[in-house]
Amino acid sequence: MNSPLPAAGPFDRHKLDIVRLAWCRRLQMDDRALDTDADRVEHVVATEDITVLRLAETTAIVGPPWAVEASRALAGQAGTDRDWISSLLGSRSERYEIDTHTLAYGTDIGHSIDVHDPLISHDAAHARNLAAHCSEADVAEAFGEPVSRNWFTLLGDDRPADSAHSLASAGYSEEQLILADMRVLTDPDHRRRGHAQVVGRLATNDAIDEGLIPQWRSRPENTTSRRLAARLGYVEIGACHTAVLGP
Repeated sequence: MNSPLPAAGPFDRHKLDIVRLAWCRRLQMDDRALDTDADRVEHVVATEDITVLRLAETTAIVGPPWAVEASRALAGQAGTDRDWISSLLGSRSERYEIDTHTLAYGTDIGHSIDVHDPLISHDAAHARNLAAHCSEADVAEAFGEPVSRNWFTLLGDDRPADSAHSLASAGYSEEQLILADMRVLTDPDHRRRGHAQVVGRLATNDAIDEGLIPQWRSRPENTTSRRLAARLGYVEIGACHTAVLGP
């Protein structure tokens, strides 16, 4: 069963077109390939890896000829669970590593962070200090891909900044000079205190100021991450499934 989406309003159509453009370039498709009202878009590639992308009402299947052909026998859209892509893979499933993320996008600057004059560091060292206090799984999900810059780490204010404890951190990397792929991590001993919302809001605002559309990816089962995105004004409009052929 598909994971329920957080309640959200409609997503701006113009911004959706820009998001589609970014994904077309990432998937090496024609720039206008996703600019369509069609339910399905197919793109054959010369590798055995597969991407199934759903944005709004359109599902794109990017993969080798056999995968594109198999997708034609499947009804409906790819949801936020793995059933659809598992059905596509069929007997090949055991040979593939499947990864799934929901996709949400932010468009508006937020002005409330519920903390008066927070102590914020932009030094990547403070983000690394935070990661040292978190589980490998949390670090892998938050920082699984490199963050180029734009660090916002909330520090405890009971010590000087050079020795302050890192409470939560957010940053982003640029995708196709269009999207800002967000990352957020919180110290497990300091969760449920609004710290992630503070740094998430600051990083989101910074991305929008830079002319980027913030993108928030979450594993479907990570309801905490998805709810945080919704509180920050992100609208969940799709999901991305990747199937990478194992060795």
